[in-house]
Amino acid sequence: MPKRLSEVQNFMGKERLASIATVGHNNEPHVVPVFFTYEKGRVYVQTNRSSIKVRNLMKNYNVAIAVYNLPFGEEAVIIRGKARIIDSSEEFIKRTQDHVEKYQIKLDKLGRDSLGIPLFDRKIRCIIEVIPKRIIFW
Repeated sequence: MPKRLSEVQNFMGKERLASIATVGHNNEPHVVPVFFTYEKGRVYVQTNRSSIKVRNLMKNYNVAIAVYNLPFGEEAVIIRGKARIIDSSEEFIKRTQDHVEKYQIKLDKLGRDSLGIPLFDRKIRCIIEVIPKRIIFW
């Protein structure tokens, strides 16, 4: 049974993993798991600037996100919409900090996570913002 959209913020704040689907070459879907944050109806994904999902979004901004609670998936949010890469340095820093806080990521003195990824380096990393056209929650 569908749930109220007013409950989406709480659900998205608790869940840790999403699947993002982009449209690749030959209109084939590309689906990968991602960490995310959610605020005021928008999803934010911190990722490598050279990733396949980012390359796909440069050609086709259509995207879908699925977030479901594990292990049984009794609840889920499905979002379809358009995506963009955030240009603003201030917005990039804010969204990256939100990501670090949600996932309690420990950074070294150079701002790298445990895998050595420099999360605050805009030459290497970027933020995808998903602007929903449709949100379904059950």
